[in-house]
Amino acid sequence: MTRSRLIVVTILAIVGAFLAGCGSIPNNSSPQPIKSFEREGATDEVPVPERDMDPESLVRAFLKATAAPENGHRAARRFLTRTSSQQWDDGGDAAIVDEISIFIDQRDEDSVRMRLIGDSYGTLRSDGQLVPATGRIETAISLVLVADQWRIDGPLPDEMLIDRDQFEASYRAVSLYYTDRTGRRLVPDPRWLYAGQNNDPTALVNLLIAGPSADLASAVATGFPEGAALRGPVAPLAGGGVRIELTGVTTQSVRDRTVLAAQIIWTLAGANVPGPYVINADGGALVAERASGWQTTDVKAFDPTLIPATDVGLNIITGGSLLAVTNTGTVPVAGSLGASRAVASASISPDGRRVAAALNRVGPGPRMEFMVGDYGTNPTQVSTGASITRPSFGGDADTVWVVVDGRPMRWTRDADGTSMAEVNAAAIPAVARGPINELQVAPDGVRVALLVGGQVLFAVVSTNADGEVSLTSPRIAAYNIGNRAVSLDWASPTTLMVAREAPESPVVQLSINGTPAVGLLSGNLSPPVRAVVANPTTVYAGDQRGVLRLGSTNGQPDQYWTEVEPAMTPGAIPVLP
Repeated sequence: MTRSRLIVVTILAIVGAFLAGCGSIPNNSSPQPIKSFEREGATDEVPVPERDMDPESLVRAFLKATAAPENGHRAARRFLTRTSSQQWDDGGDAAIVDEISIFIDQRDEDSVRMRLIGDSYGTLRSDGQLVPATGRIETAISLVLVADQWRIDGPLPDEMLIDRDQFEASYRAVSLYYTDRTGRRLVPDPRWLYAGQNNDPTALVNLLIAGPSADLASAVATGFPEGAALRGPVAPLAGGGVRIELTGVTTQSVRDRTVLAAQIIWTLAGANVPGPYVINADGGALVAERASGWQTTDVKAFDPTLIPATDVGLNIITGGSLLAVTNTGTVPVAGSLGASRAVASASISPDGRRVAAALNRVGPGPRMEFMVGDYGTNPTQVSTGASITRPSFGGDADTVWVVVDGRPMRWTRDADGTSMAEVNAAAIPAVARGPINELQVAPDGVRVALLVGGQVLFAVVSTNADGEVSLTSPRIAAYNIGNRAVSLDWASPTTLMVAREAPESPVVQLSINGTPAVGLLSGNLSPPVRAVVANPTTVYAGDQRGVLRLGSTNGQPDQYWTEVEPAMTPGAIPVLP
């Protein structure tokens, strides 16, 4: 059985808390569901040149108009001279700019030269992917009088500039879905689309067919074969739902066609385009049994919000023992981990079937050992080392990741037995230097989050033609977290929770869609927070008094962290499937 991931934690009123050199982390006064950044009341109001606009006002309006991509940025071109418009190449990436200041360097009766300086917020790639950025942007802009009105003239910056406020008001994040390399799980690929396009099924399916973003290309697969295309726009059905006509899908097996359907259905459903979904290919039904239309229930096995059901709940590590938390207290987990006094960290597989742990050792030789086994039994030793991080299961119970003496390792189990192999992490130091203090794999098994020298990084699990596994496309997850992170855990395939060694916003949440981190409310927490774990409904944090939870009570979002009474032991570390 599976149950739907219902995410019930965080974000509302915002209070600035400055982190030196890293921007601010908004705090919450009360929680609400985790979701993609969304402002109520999307606006399609695009500025136009007004008569008697002064040069600075015109440039600021231009930076808002650049957010509208329609008709080759026709709205923004109205602010340019004819020559400048003809020379402007608007086809590349765009820089999202915040806190824009404008300085006049030179001015006479019919021309102005000014400098624009702002903070870099992110880069919006041409495929809609938003990548966080930091630093300052400075560029020169010239204006001339044309028929007694100011217009921007001369060469424009190589990278198009968009005002952050206008971007947030007029763009929405959606997830396209591709599959992992096994074809068993869907993997989100967030894109930012201009208002109206985010729920336009034709735009979404065309983007899906075009393929994954560059960083995911070596880690995911697609059910669309080379040459597949839409044959005409996605059309609404009279009784509700949509009709999708594809071409170039003639050689697909039923299994591959079902994967293709799942990609389309969950992409559209996630963008609030309801079914049924009639999907035809090359003049006939994509799958004959679904000629009348598909529903999400027909591809439930691919539902990206599903998690395995398990009877295993919250565990804690205290005094070196792994204990299960019950309604009345704690009990040692059956087997050696419950009887041990040496457990330093542990993880439980999503289905609660298996456990992986790092233990301290006494006596000569390596100081730590890494063990894997069935939950409630006696796990076996897999590796030893001077340092071993908290293990992490991948998308299932048969893959465990851990960092041994600074080297990422992957343990796997299949029909031929078990194996342990090093993962190529050569790309990581180019982004952040220092030891890898933690590595946690997302529930889809494709993305990883790492702690490197206190910084949070995202990377992608890629496999080359020779079967070598690497961590590729690393990037800073969010620049406003700083370098004081101490623990992290995935709440869902799209949301990460991070504990920071900071009195303000000690626990923050982070989306994979490129937006900054947002602080969870901190009422009743006693920093420092040393550990955080999460599932789609609840976040658990270990502070100096014990373990506290933030989720919902009687169906209402919690307004503060509540104590998990059986786990209120100083130094207790929460552990979840």
